[in-house]
Amino acid sequence: MSIQPLVSVRLVTYNHEKWIAQCLEGILMQRIDFPFEVIVGEDCSTDRTREIVLAYAGRYPEKIRVLPSEANLGAMPNSYRVQQACQGKYHAMIEGDDYWIDPRKLQKQVDIMEAHPEMTFCFHNVFVVNGDNTSAGLYFTDAMPDTLTFAEISRISTPLMSHLARSDVLATLPEWRLKVWCTDVLVRLWCAHHGTVGYLNEVMAVYRWHFHGLTARMIAQPEKRFSDIICLYQQLDRDTGYHHTDVLQEQIKKEQEAWRRQQLGWRYYLLRPSAFVARVKQYAQAVARYRNGF
Repeated sequence: MSIQPLVSVRLVTYNHEKWIAQCLEGILMQRIDFPFEVIVGEDCSTDRTREIVLAYAGRYPEKIRVLPSEANLGAMPNSYRVQQACQGKYHAMIEGDDYWIDPRKLQKQVDIMEAHPEMTFCFHNVFVVNGDNTSAGLYFTDAMPDTLTFAEISRISTPLMSHLARSDVLATLPEWRLKVWCTDVLVRLWCAHHGTVGYLNEVMAVYRWHFHGLTARMIAQPEKRFSDIICLYQQLDRDTGYHHTDVLQEQIKKEQEAWRRQQLGWRYYLLRPSAFVARVKQYAQAVARYRNGF
């Protein structure tokens, strides 16, 4: 008889041959006092990713279960089938090119969630590195409250490999989730609508940014990303009973303004001198952070 896991680690991977072993090692090194499982969605990689994850599953059959696919499903459908296979009360999320560096990461997050039953989602700080590890910095450089409101969490992004969420809340995500790219935005806002959001001010993982990652692919298709996020905010507003209309409309206006800035280029600042001044201040602050070592 198998033991019910408290945490399900959701690992989605595609063509991560160079990094997947490091990702799995970061999961397996966790020192915890509860049972957990690792569900791997291997999305028909064209490199050795499947071979590597199957080898790990063979060595740790009591922990790791691989869901191979015969054809490439894409990021969202792959993530969804992994979610459906998970049995834990909490879901921890990671992609195969990122990794955890704190062996107590899961324990710390579970402890805070168990101590606060109203908490539906928590996250933490991470290092951001480029593909060849030649540069690094912190994801969050400014102070953050321990508990965030819906409005506060809507104004920031959160790194996926830091997420821990309640499975019962994730199970209620709307069906249209499979039609949008920015699923991480939907997950944190959906959870924030159903409870509180916690933040741990500790660096417990590494987010690897490279040109083959999902974020880079989204940046390369700005029009799709823009229409996707606007649709997400509008649908979310409807499905949360317009409870957060002011906040979500604020985000829509920001996205529309950012899109307009991108379309106009330098002409945008000729039309909005105050925006040019604000941009210069942001640049100066970024330079100051860089000189101070982030």
